Amino acid sequence: MKLTLNILGILGAITTIGLGIPQLIQQLKTKKTGKVNFASFWIFYVGITLWVIYGVFAGPHYWQVFVANFTCSLIYSATMYYLYYYREDKTKALMLKVGMGILVMTLISLGLLIMFALNMQQYIKEGYPDTKTDYIIPILTERDRAIAAIIAPSFTTLAFLPQLITSLKKKDFHGLSPWMPFLFTINNLLWITYFILMPIYKSHYANPTIQIHKAWIEVAPALIWQVVSLTVYILQFSMIFSFNQKQKNCQHKIEDEVKSA
Repeated sequence: MKLTLNILGILGAITTIGLGIPQLIQQLKTKKTGKVNFASFWIFYVGITLWVIYGVFAGPHYWQVFVANFTCSLIYSATMYYLYYYREDKTKALMLKVGMGILVMTLISLGLLIMFALNMQQYIKEGYPDTKTDYIIPILTERDRAIAAIIAPSFTTLAFLPQLITSLKKKDFHGLSPWMPFLFTINNLLWITYFILMPIYKSHYANPTIQIHKAWIEVAPALIWQVVSLTVYILQFSMIFSFNQKQKNCQHKIEDEVKSA
């Protein structure tokens, strides 16, 4: 069971790391920023940082959460920069503000990396204990972890709702990569499985004294948000993919008409 959780955690971590890559590639490839909702990207950026914080204070058992979101935050920093860099109406003042914002977020993540490293060093040194709670950097209680698991995913889950609403109103999904929400759906499915198995592992294997309903209470908020997130990003992926297909079909039709003229 522990091996299964570790594998799911690693796969979830890999997909989490890749979440910002499709949009970054889109920006570098087209060198254009379409009609995107910048607020959505900033909300998601903050959400990723909140997950980094969660990964530190939830304890070393959640190392996959920390590593995945910390790496994702670094990649997403580049994504945020190029979103503004390729914006047609950018100004030096705007780029300065954006650069400062990205710098602050990066410094926060680096500070959290140091805290995580201190706890992880102690965790490894003591032989990977399953029930240890007294670390150099204090970890959250089960109740506090449950509260944190409500706050952090609310940002990453709902971040792109403003973008989705804007795109639906304008009927325009230019500038958005469909592979970003596609990776989100894969990521959600992996973490849903992970959070379903975690309370079973904790109550039956790691610490049999823990009542299973208490273990479920700890992961329930994160699990619920993952299901909501899965729904949101499936919808977004289908909308962007459908829009892109219509655009390609229209382009092919125009090219055929030109050839036949």
